[in-house]
Amino acid sequence: MVALDVLKKSLQKRPEGYVELRHHKRQTFNISAKDGKIDTLNSGAIEGACARVLINGSWGFASSTMLEEEKIDKMLKDAASLAKSSKSKKKRVVKLASLKPHVDRYETSMKKDPRKAGKEDLVSLVIDVDKAVRDFSKIIVSDTVTFNIVDDNLAFISSEGSEIHQRIVRCFGSVTVVAREKGNIASAYESIGEQSGLEVLEKTPLMNVGLTAAERASKLVSAKVAPAGYYHVILENRIVGLLAHEAVGHCSEADLVFGGSFLANKIGERVASEKVTLVDDGVFPNGFGTMKYDDEGVPTQKTVIIEKGVCKSFLHSRETAQHFGVNPTGNARAWNFEFDPIIRMRNTYIEAGDYTLEELAEDIKEGFFLKGGLGGQADFNGEFMFGTQEAIRIKNGEFAESMRGVTISGNAFEVLKNVDAIGKDFIMRVGLCGKEQINYVGMGGASLRTKVLMGGAK
Repeated sequence: MVALDVLKKSLQKRPEGYVELRHHKRQTFNISAKDGKIDTLNSGAIEGACARVLINGSWGFASSTMLEEEKIDKMLKDAASLAKSSKSKKKRVVKLASLKPHVDRYETSMKKDPRKAGKEDLVSLVIDVDKAVRDFSKIIVSDTVTFNIVDDNLAFISSEGSEIHQRIVRCFGSVTVVAREKGNIASAYESIGEQSGLEVLEKTPLMNVGLTAAERASKLVSAKVAPAGYYHVILENRIVGLLAHEAVGHCSEADLVFGGSFLANKIGERVASEKVTLVDDGVFPNGFGTMKYDDEGVPTQKTVIIEKGVCKSFLHSRETAQHFGVNPTGNARAWNFEFDPIIRMRNTYIEAGDYTLEELAEDIKEGFFLKGGLGGQADFNGEFMFGTQEAIRIKNGEFAESMRGVTISGNAFEVLKNVDAIGKDFIMRVGLCGKEQINYVGMGGASLRTKVLMGGAK
């Protein structure tokens, strides 16, 4: 790799202090069809390098899209200059947890490498799914079908002697459907994806996703809105993953713990039901946030945040690990070469139990099975508000009629304290987290039984 050779030469001329250099080339392909027409069809690439320098307890960072030796030398000098000039403004001296240097390679396990596949079949697939969705019912008035490939090549070298190469490939798609009947409108959304090659389309066919979304939108357009109130509910696995990431996972990121998140000073304390074990996993097979090493060259791992209801760990960079007196967890990640690494989740999930959906429902006299997680918001105290697509009424332990989805809100840790059963229908979803800089994450879990406040019809 020519760019890496240039980085190595510059590293030999490094300034004082600790130095790390990253090279990143990202190749993308995306296609979307909307309402019977191709809306997007493009491929592209970005490439660049960055330097991060630690001098006398202060960081400096610089990046460049120009990879000639003199440009990289200047980039490195700029980062060193920033480290020196910013020292007087730092409230806290930066110290890094010790790390064994690694020389290694990692590549996404793939059966169908997108680089070796023609894109014509993918275009045809998206068009076919779009047509099938529109043909599903006359009341479907709009749809959008997408499929994306992101192929990242990453290289990391440091003054400590690390040299790490990673190729991470993500393939993912989605379908959004809008139905309208007699003045009523309902929408549905489904997605697929994982870190893998194009075999993901055999494992989770995009056509199935499209028809599921079409069926849901068509069914809900004439459905009633579920009532508001505090109910016993089953949260579908897709919603559980969202809850694990947004409302709990962020509270465990050590930089946010510094700011006083809900989990600050809670290590060793019970914060959820003993049924709940919540994990952030950097090595989850095919996980959307999986990587063998983070962007500080730290090996990733399975980090248990909550074990049987008890808070066990936070998510760390080398800097926060040193501050807390623990080992780094491999959670320092950057969106691309233009950003320095910050603490991010990888694949965050609640471990599965052994209940079927029917068993989860049988002890609910009056409640709902909430399905289809939508977007929402959460803060660092665990307070959240999420949307759901569908609410299936449960009466005397039996599933009854489908109703329109509602918003759910409350404190995530109170919701988790009320969990008394967890299903075995575990799934891992794809996600895009927006903390300061966006990044790919996995969100997972199995359906669980708890109590939650629903904001619906009065």
